[in-house]
Amino acid sequence: WIICMIVCIGVAAFTEVASNTAATSIFVPILAQMAEGVCVNPYFLSVAAGIAASFAFMLPVATPPNAIVFAFGGIKVIDMVKTGFFMNLTSLAVLMVMINTLGVPIYDVNNFPSWAVCRNAALQGANSTATATMMTLTTV
Repeated sequence: WIICMIVCIGVAAFTEVASNTAATSIFVPILAQMAEGVCVNPYFLSVAAGIAASFAFMLPVATPPNAIVFAFGGIKVIDMVKTGFFMNLTSLAVLMVMINTLGVPIYDVNNFPSWAVCRNAALQGANSTATATMMTLTTV
């Protein structure tokens, strides 16, 4: 889950200065390939990154609602950053809990799917056993 947390923090930071849709369309294909490279269920990283792309709370340029609130004139950028930072931390913590609890019954993130290809040569022969062990180790 450390990989997932790092990915989500990176995507959430990226969406502060870029469009949520652009961030998702850039990161999800990369993360799907990376997940196959480390023999982790691609849904585990892709779903979490897609949700983390919605955590743009800090800057006026992040989303149109942020820009509308800022344009009203009653809020300074530093006020948005202070509040948005804590909203991002809270949202990321909730996301990590949810993807590791609800992700198991909904997306079966603890098992490497048969439709994906494990691209790690060391794990290719023992795909199902090694992947289940690896997922157990990474989610603890």
